[in-house]
Amino acid sequence: MLYYEFKAQITRGDLAPLYRIDGEDKYWAELAYKDLLALSSELDTEVLRDDQPVDDAIYGVQNFPMMSERKLAVIRDRKLKDADVKALEAYLLSPSPSGIILLYNCEGKVKGERDFTFDTVPEGDLIPYVERLTAEMGGSITHSAAKKLVNYTEMNMTRVKNELLKLTAIGEITDDLVEAYVEPSVSYRIFDFTDAIARGSYSGAYEVLGSLARNAGELSPFFTKLTDYIRLMLHTRLAKNVPDADLARSLGVSPYPLQKARRAAQNYTPRQLLTILMKMYSLEQDFKSGNIGVENAMDLAIATAIEARKK
Repeated sequence: MLYYEFKAQITRGDLAPLYRIDGEDKYWAELAYKDLLALSSELDTEVLRDDQPVDDAIYGVQNFPMMSERKLAVIRDRKLKDADVKALEAYLLSPSPSGIILLYNCEGKVKGERDFTFDTVPEGDLIPYVERLTAEMGGSITHSAAKKLVNYTEMNMTRVKNELLKLTAIGEITDDLVEAYVEPSVSYRIFDFTDAIARGSYSGAYEVLGSLARNAGELSPFFTKLTDYIRLMLHTRLAKNVPDADLARSLGVSPYPLQKARRAAQNYTPRQLLTILMKMYSLEQDFKSGNIGVENAMDLAIATAIEARKK
């Protein structure tokens, strides 16, 4: 896991004069950010305001630290100008031995920076981490419950941690406890739903729908997200040789739902998925225009998807 590589480097003192930390998964990026902050005291740390130039960071780390071994200057949430990049690259030709500059969530590459981009962690790596984190919190969790929690929350570690704080106060975290106290995300319900129809399971599909309040306020957004997900499934079939990370980036989605969509799509040919998608568009238009109810539209969508699957 990339975070542990980062943590190991700074723990053994393998530090760089300039770091860039960003990525889709803000949980890990924020952990790394806090780890770097911990290398310096508050008096020796400066987080630049939006109106402060990059030169202030360079000047700051060139001063001798007062209360700790290192000076730290943080530049957050901005797009670096060409002049900023040139100034930082010039500084790296002769950096201060006691200074660290951190670019956090910034656009613009600097030659010589040490880059850590934290994207979604694979499920297989995340589950053991959740088990360790639960133990650190003084609780215990079964392996299957950790997997269920990760899936219910779409691998959102910020939400996972918040849920663990609640669950550890109740007792040992089991599948039943997760099901009772953690609300599955809409996307998780869609994963479960599409898995069921891919297996040809009417009962599995309706079990997912039964977990929703049977009214248009719940079903309408679910139907729309389901249509988007089927379109994603079609993209994965048409771009079957494109790596997940590249395809996710080009489509503007995270790798996790794309990986789930790719697995579900294997049960269909591209032509079958296109047929289902066209039917979904038609049904969505029908219920939004009042020609049919959203529940009837969902019934027809289930039948279309199951009957279109590979025999």
